Amino acid sequence: MGARVLSSSEARSALACLLLAGALGCASTVTDRSFPALDERSGPILRIAVAPFGAKPEAAVASTGVVARQLTEALVERGVEVVPPEDVERAIAGRGGAVGPNALAALVKDQFGADALVLGEITRWVEREGGAAGTLQPASVGVRVELFGAPDGQQLWQGEFDHTQQAMSENVLLTPRYPGGGTRWLTAEEFAQFAASELAAAFPLGP
Repeated sequence: MGARVLSSSEARSALACLLLAGALGCASTVTDRSFPALDERSGPILRIAVAPFGAKPEAAVASTGVVARQLTEALVERGVEVVPPEDVERAIAGRGGAVGPNALAALVKDQFGADALVLGEITRWVEREGGAAGTLQPASVGVRVELFGAPDGQQLWQGEFDHTQQAMSENVLLTPRYPGGGTRWLTAEEFAQFAASELAAAFPLGP
């Protein structure tokens, strides 16, 4: 998909959207919710443990490790220390298998000194049909993450990304943030990288 010159009407629409972005959320990608325990925290979140991700759609099961790693890398770019999913997975295995959020939050505090725990799930995964230059079905990805305090396991925050890739002409505020700057159609894995970056940017890491 190549870039093209915007018409005058498209340019006016883009300008209007830019001016109203704060109020109307023209380029917003993450829906989030904070919980009372977040306001009660006395300090910033400096180290986060990312647990292995789950997946609802069967097509996404093979991609859970990739998406968890993408989120880990995006959080590192924000300057926070991150305990990667493979380390958390080994800690879980050492305790005999699956544990709930409260027990897992205590575990990552004890073993890694984490201030918080992230649980994530892929909620939608539709692969691109076609190629980078043209597609009949753009990639579509949904990812939900939940942030819990450690060691108490109280839920602090929840964020959700659920979007289908748009053409550059559809949203000139959003598409330049895509990998490749909106100049090509992405695979689901590439679009998930965008989801991870957007979610990481929304994390409430404290003052």
